[in-house]
Amino acid sequence: MTGVFVARNSRWRLLLLLLGGVAFVVLGIWLAGIARQPLKPGVEWIGWLSVLFFGACSILIFTRLFDNRDQIRISSSGLYYRQWSEQTIPWEEIVEISVWQFRRQRFIVLRLVRPDRYPSTNFTGKMAGANRMLTGGDITVNLTGLDRGFDEAWAAIEYYRGACRRPASPPLALEGFGRHRV
Repeated sequence: MTGVFVARNSRWRLLLLLLGGVAFVVLGIWLAGIARQPLKPGVEWIGWLSVLFFGACSILIFTRLFDNRDQIRISSSGLYYRQWSEQTIPWEEIVEISVWQFRRQRFIVLRLVRPDRYPSTNFTGKMAGANRMLTGGDITVNLTGLDRGFDEAWAAIEYYRGACRRPASPPLALEGFGRHRV
């Protein structure tokens, strides 16, 4: 591998995600009975939750459409994940790197020596507690909506992590809600 691994937002992937989010907002409006009588009395709250959740997701996705900055950068100096913070995390600060999988979606999970030295400065940090309970890691790196794939990112991690003589951990998978080694 030569050079640095860089992943940026993919406009067409983000547009597909945005389309899905807007579709769920419309479905929520229909369930809430805004346009007409509710589908079934008592389910209006499901519609409102759908409108709120997918509306917020759609707004976040829309803002990412205009962000051309690096979202993930993997190099000899460490791993940078813009959705977490503006700091690059050096390899020496990463205790373990593993893969967490739910259905067919794979995530890179980082466990840090001192997580408090790399606090999140973005929205992703608000979800860190839930992610920690599910994945067992401090930071969960998501490549959804980016122009590079998981396999490319994992290969870059193995390459640069190997240069620091600290191998990546074997991948982990989520089956049901239990973690198992693959």
